[in-house]
Amino acid sequence: MRAYDPSVETQVLTSSSPEYEQYRTRIFNSRQPNRKPIEIVLPRTTEDVVVAINRAGEKNIKVGVRSGGHLFAAPSVIDEGMLIDTKYLNKSLEYDAATKVISFSPGHTVEDLANYCTSIKRFFPFGHSRSVGIGGFLLAGGQGLYCRGHGYTCETWVTQIEVVLPSGEVVIASKTQNHDLWWAAWGAGQGFFGVLTRIWGRTNRFRQQFDVTYILDSTECFKPLLKWALDNSERIPRHGVDLMIGTLYADAQAPGDGDESEAKRVFMVLNATMACDSIEEAKTLSAPLGAIPEEFKKFVVAHMPVQERGWEDMWDLQDKFIPSGQGERYRVDSIIVDNGVSNDEIVEACSPALFELPTRKSTGTIIIVDWNPDEADQALSLPQRMTVATMVCYHNPELDVKMDKWSYEVYKKAEKVGLGQYIADFDAQQRLTKLQVMTDSAMTKWLKIREKYDPEERFIGYRSFKKSLELKWNR
Repeated sequence: MRAYDPSVETQVLTSSSPEYEQYRTRIFNSRQPNRKPIEIVLPRTTEDVVVAINRAGEKNIKVGVRSGGHLFAAPSVIDEGMLIDTKYLNKSLEYDAATKVISFSPGHTVEDLANYCTSIKRFFPFGHSRSVGIGGFLLAGGQGLYCRGHGYTCETWVTQIEVVLPSGEVVIASKTQNHDLWWAAWGAGQGFFGVLTRIWGRTNRFRQQFDVTYILDSTECFKPLLKWALDNSERIPRHGVDLMIGTLYADAQAPGDGDESEAKRVFMVLNATMACDSIEEAKTLSAPLGAIPEEFKKFVVAHMPVQERGWEDMWDLQDKFIPSGQGERYRVDSIIVDNGVSNDEIVEACSPALFELPTRKSTGTIIIVDWNPDEADQALSLPQRMTVATMVCYHNPELDVKMDKWSYEVYKKAEKVGLGQYIADFDAQQRLTKLQVMTDSAMTKWLKIREKYDPEERFIGYRSFKKSLELKWNR
């Protein structure tokens, strides 16, 4: 049988196709779903997507859409449904020098977009991991580079989108055209009821990237150190500075696939990434990060001073922190922290999720966001003070149930300071709670818009967070 060449043809794969399993399992997480779509469609053009959607309607099957495969629960893989994989869709990258607008595909990755933008000396706030698909990243809202200063990428950077609706109609949505669809896209994530086929976004001039990192052995001082790190984050400028607090075992990056840490030492990583014009400016922006109190200085095990970084440098660091490709299995959970809780309360509620890591390669992260969206602009409407997340990483499949249980228990504790959850981490199969992916009023509005565009429920990813809202109402 002739091998599939994505450069020349659209392919419809069935379970008998040689490439079926390759594309069914094209996800970041080696913990693969058992679900098997009837068809996997690999479109090259918008018209190919229209044909696929119309065929799904004729067959009365549900549709899932994948861009990069970074949703750990793989909700796009629907049993007895259709999977539209946008990896090869509309692969041209275009830039309008007059408007400073770039256009791209939902199947382009962060790496694709970063390299292209750098080649034309422009910047668009994509995500932090090279293999993340831009379509999924933006539908989740886009917790991208430097969002502390300019908010999520969807809010002010994207100018319009092309969407294939469940009816097969192709429409353009923007702030002035099909506004309800535009509003409903951002923050819908896995629940979106259409297929993004083209995206347009404004760009800024490219600025150099710098970063600085401190690593401390937090084993004997975790809670007071975390409290200081949270307090200190409020002293660091918002614009042009990304802040991350991470936790990992001292031997997390040691060779091998053993799941138990032998070091038993938990390191805390304090990192700032800056976009600016000189190393002097970067040092000024990040200066508060280095103001480590005397009581903690003895715990510093490494310091990487301010230095210029290329995208490859930053992606390599990310790949080491959250590895894949060698059989790594993941259970991921997170919360969006409530604006009304104190840093002391955050430390108490979230320390188990960040410090009591269950396996050697597991990591914890706090991403400081400091963004308050306007519900009038997009469905993504929860105040975004910070997100707390744990990437439980392991190799042994026999640990699946144990890791699920650990994650469930620590995030039930963390929920005490939670306001909601970032839609990209939402997994109703793991933890269905009262925590929402958008405000109640936004969800109510969103469900009405979804019903308007998809009354036959061709896209069913929304059902899980609808259940979460119903759970909240019934409590």
